[in-house]
Amino acid sequence: MEIENIINWLNSNEGFLSLILFIVTILIGWISGIFKSFTKRPRFKIRIIEKMTYGSVFLTGEQYTPPSLGTYDLHKTAFVLYLEITNIGTADSKIGKIYVGYYPDTDKPKWRQKRNWIVETNIMSNFALSIANSDKMLAIPHLKQKNEPDNSTLNTFLKVGDSINGVSYHEQTRCWGNFYPRVEKDGTVELIVKIQDAFGYIYKKKVFVLMKNISDAMDNNPDFGMTEYLLNPPLYDTWIETLEKLKSIDKSDGNRKPVSS
Repeated sequence: MEIENIINWLNSNEGFLSLILFIVTILIGWISGIFKSFTKRPRFKIRIIEKMTYGSVFLTGEQYTPPSLGTYDLHKTAFVLYLEITNIGTADSKIGKIYVGYYPDTDKPKWRQKRNWIVETNIMSNFALSIANSDKMLAIPHLKQKNEPDNSTLNTFLKVGDSINGVSYHEQTRCWGNFYPRVEKDGTVELIVKIQDAFGYIYKKKVFVLMKNISDAMDNNPDFGMTEYLLNPPLYDTWIETLEKLKSIDKSDGNRKPVSS
């Protein structure tokens, strides 16, 4: 008897039940959509390509005398990194700002130090690699700035599964004191590469970068370390004189640490 009553009730309230099922279906879809929105996000994987990744610290030939602190050599630090960036996440995104961070050369242990960060910098010409037994050069594209001679740019919007290769250049303004990177025993510098995407997500990669003398660093790009000077003509003439001196002396001397006197 009870089963018959239940059947009769269901038959007489068919429209009400359909409404409940409809509402439940909508709620399940809504909750599922919210869950997917929380779990669906980009994720950039960073790989360093060593053949065009290095840095240089060099004296500018200038000095600075802060009040009561003596006289210091001015110096510059610059890095180029050949990056491969792959979107291995579940949502599309665009590459935003790129930074490199180093520990300054102080007596403090690394865990007590903060990194100095250098944001990406424009450079006036392309990077290129020499080809064996040839006078030709293999051009390496810039990751974000225009490439010569056709002013082409790479598409830095990465769909899921997309990958892109290119160089990112980072040049610090003229500094004094210990605002230059700490060099490891093997002659490399520990860097953190930090990339921000269009959604504000941060991706990091630790890398140990080979350091070169400024003359060698300019072999792959004659404008390496030159952006600040090329954008400030009065500084340019002074730097050219210093560069010629550095090229004419022993490389180890030309790449010595900045000092105070």
